Amino acid sequence: MLEAVRQDFVRTARAKGVPEKIVVWKHAFNNACLPIINTIGVYIGGLLGGAVVTETVFGINGLGSFIINSVKRKDIPAVTGGTVFLAIIFSFILLTVDILYAVVDPRIKARYSNKGGK
Repeated sequence: MLEAVRQDFVRTARAKGVPEKIVVWKHAFNNACLPIINTIGVYIGGLLGGAVVTETVFGINGLGSFIINSVKRKDIPAVTGGTVFLAIIFSFILLTVDILYAVVDPRIKARYSNKGGK
């Protein structure tokens, strides 16, 4: 947030006379949220992978222990299905992160819209 407050566009907004509250929340906060959104998305993906180990260590029944038990039984379709299911969940998480990027930063939305004839 401190880095975002020192950017040129924040300085320009202040020079135009925009109230400090709007400068901080609309300009600086939106740009400071982008790395946070990205980090949270990556961590959630890591949590999905860690669920396999956690469920195995603590004996919790779930998708992770199902995949491990399927590997032990050499049940290839079950392993493939569980892995594909986790991959689909992770893909939806990444899609959500991309959508949040477009919501927080309007420049991203404008870059990928069909408006403008490009």
